[in-house]
Amino acid sequence: MLFITTYKFKPFATKEETATLMGLFAEHGAAEGTISHYVFADRTGGIVISENDSAMPGYETSLTYSEHLQMETKTLLTIEEAVPAILSSLG
Repeated sequence: MLFITTYKFKPFATKEETATLMGLFAEHGAAEGTISHYVFADRTGGIVISENDSAMPGYETSLTYSEHLQMETKTLLTIEEAVPAILSSLG
């Protein structure tokens, strides 16, 4: 399954809080199944695209970072997967 996780940094984080977050990232690294990871240029957050057989790796990652980041994860379908279902639903 493909997932996209959008995250937002805690607003007005102190340097100490930011250092703690960076320490967590250094310790845990990229989430299991990460395909790509981008940070927004406006410094508000970023996105991670990942592929896993279950939602558990993403859930575990969210528990690790939840004190510092607000996260939202959605399951993705490729257009090739989605179009047949869309056409079928049209009758």
